[in-house]
Amino acid sequence: MSLSKKEVSILIEIIFSVLFAVIFMPYFYENRLNSFDFVDNVFLGDVWMKIVQMVVFSIIYYSIAYTVLETTFKEKIIKDERDDMISSKAYKLGFILYELSLFVFIGVLLSNPSIQNSGSIIFFILFLLLSVLFIKSTFQLYLYRTS
Repeated sequence: MSLSKKEVSILIEIIFSVLFAVIFMPYFYENRLNSFDFVDNVFLGDVWMKIVQMVVFSIIYYSIAYTVLETTFKEKIIKDERDDMISSKAYKLGFILYELSLFVFIGVLLSNPSIQNSGSIIFFILFLLLSVLFIKSTFQLYLYRTS
């Protein structure tokens, strides 16, 4: 099975979402019941450290992954009508998923006001974003492999 440079680039995004979920989501799942008490900044300090770790992880991961991609595949990605069609379909699916996630998020906030000051809001937001990223990237890879 031979993959093109664009397909490997999409696989890099899928692998990132899986690695991110495996590495960082357990922390937010364990701390979802902690509250954001601005008097006691112990939990908020941990959250800020975890955010810094996530940013550093993302920068290092994408830097290494795309450096390896560029050294492995020397040819340029040639964009044609098929790429534009696949990109527009993936963008449309991503937009619909983000809108659906926004409605779900607002519905959860309105129906459960106790969630507003708890750590579960962070877990819920990260879960929605990772789900949308994974589904959109998988759909885009499917379109590239089948067309």
